Amino acid sequence: MADRVTAGDASSPTAQAALTAFTRRRDDVPQACRAAVISSLTLLRGSEDPVVTFAGLPAACVPAFADGCQVELYDGEESLFRVTQPASSADDPEPAAACPVGSDALLLTPFRVASRTGYPPYGGLVTHWWIGRTPAESDAAIADLIVKHLIALVDRERLMAAVARAEDQAASLALRAVSARAISIATGIVMHQKGLGPDEAEELLRDCATTAGTGLPEVAAGVVRSGSLAASAGPGRRMSWPVHSRDRELDGRVTERAPRADDS
Repeated sequence: MADRVTAGDASSPTAQAALTAFTRRRDDVPQACRAAVISSLTLLRGSEDPVVTFAGLPAACVPAFADGCQVELYDGEESLFRVTQPASSADDPEPAAACPVGSDALLLTPFRVASRTGYPPYGGLVTHWWIGRTPAESDAAIADLIVKHLIALVDRERLMAAVARAEDQAASLALRAVSARAISIATGIVMHQKGLGPDEAEELLRDCATTAGTGLPEVAAGVVRSGSLAASAGPGRRMSWPVHSRDRELDGRVTERAPRADDS
């Protein structure tokens, strides 16, 4: 999922969501940067891992929205990563160390996301700065929308991952249910065909599966399709299975030679 990219697709749900969000606040968003910001946001890659999603934010914001951008992400206990655009060699963890402007030219957008669908919470701080001007209220509105957009990208990917896991689990449960039903029906067929009890019939099916080098569900499906244990091997083939103990007893009684009158 982390590899899905919506770049260049103006009709994608991601681009449309960004466009809708910015249209609602069109009075707060300067016309000059609106299209550039939306275009940059559509290049962001959504992932269920917020580190992957937020790592691309500085490059998307500069220069479409601001002269510089820094993202710091943490999981509530420790810092996960920090990325800055333009890149800085400063080792100081303070945001001001990465940007060559005063505090009046900084715009800070903190965020925190609670635990959702089994994922741990995360939070962070997005810092934008401009050289030569002070950020206005419209800049704060845009920065807030940008952060909310990235959070929505992460939420969407996490939801899709949860849906995929649920679908896989449902398919597995359905397959097991079908296999159990086929084994039950095949056991009934063998009981009728061989005159065995339920446990003995299922044991014979398992012996046949072992002899044939296949699984019990496959043998059972063949018995259900053909209606016979012997015929389940398919045209031109004859299934070989171990002789059951009860079969030996029956065969012994049938083949035992009756004494003749001239026997001494």
